[in-house]
Amino acid sequence: MQENNHASSGASNDDISNYISVDEMAKMLSIARVTAYQLTKTKGFPCFYIGKRIIIPLNSFHKWADDQANQKSEILMK
Repeated sequence: MQENNHASSGASNDDISNYISVDEMAKMLSIARVTAYQLTKTKGFPCFYIGKRIIIPLNSFHKWADDQANQKSEILMK
């Protein structure tokens, strides 16, 4: 029986951290979960779905966030 373990498959923790969840993004930005979920619905936000789970590519997220900062964007204004 073959084990499904990252060490034996050659995958490292760096490979795993290329993607984050909405909860992880919320923690990174110090925002509420509900706000983070609203953010994923904004036009141009980098994410995709696997079933109902929202996956955020970390590199794309950083680029998107940098672009927002450079434009001094206001997102989810009330």
